[in-house]
Parts: sequence; C-alpha cells; structure tokens
Amino acid sequence: MNDKSDSEFPDRYNKYILALETLVRIVTVGRSDSTLEITLDVHGLVISGKLVSIMNYHKYLKDTVLKGLQRDDDPVVYDPRRESLDHLESIPPIDEKGNFILTYICIKDPIIFGPTLSRPPYWIGKMESVDGFYLGLTE
Repeated sequence: MNDKSDSEFPDRYNKYILALETLVRIVTVGRSDSTLEITLDVHGLVISGKLVSIMNYHKYLKDTVLKGLQRDDDPVVYDPRRESLDHLESIPPIDEKGNFILTYICIKDPIIFGPTLSRPPYWIGKMESVDGFYLGLTE
C-alpha cells in the first residue's frame, strides 16, 4: 500500500470508495485502452459508461482541441496549445509510492441520466464526488 499508518486510512476512505479507487487503478496502470463498464451515482445523477484511464481522456482532449488546426496554417495558435496539452499528458497519474496524484474518474461514451438525457463523448469528475457505483451499464 503506502507508508501511512492504519489510523490515517479511515480519513481518506471517508472521501473515497476504496473499491472504486481500485477499479480506477486497474484501468490506469493497465493498458491505456482498457475499460470497465460501470454506473455511478454522483450526487443523485446517474452516469453509465466505460471507465477509462485519465491518460485516455487526456489523449481525447488533445485530439479534440487540435482537430482542425494545422501547424503550418497557424503556428502561433497551434504550438502553444499543443505544448500545453503535451504537458497535461506528461503528468503521471500515480506517484513513485503508488499513490494517486490525479484523483479523477473518467467515463467514455457515458449516458447521463439527469433532468435531460445526455450522451457526451466523455465525462470526467472527482472520485470523492461519487456516492456509489455498480459494475455494468444502465440503459
């Protein structure tokens, strides 16, 4: 685990669901394209889709922001955006002790059941905001 004493673990897991963090760890340290079907309860909002790594989301974000921009057409706009997104991709999600640095949960192809039904390409949120979850999809 890590160097923290047992007395510090209850504080951390009053914010995080240990099993959910474990699933995020599985998709994060595994292959970058690994997914798990999951449904989350986030403050009453139901979000159902494929759990993916933060790196998967960062790649999507970079591709989306740079899409349509050509370096040769406008390097003044393209280069700073690419550099910023390259920096985002270079941040490790887990430190050398195995602790999460980036405590986000990323859902690909989510169905969000709220006041209206929405289907964005990705949803990203804080793991500590998740009230509950189950494996599998809701449709």
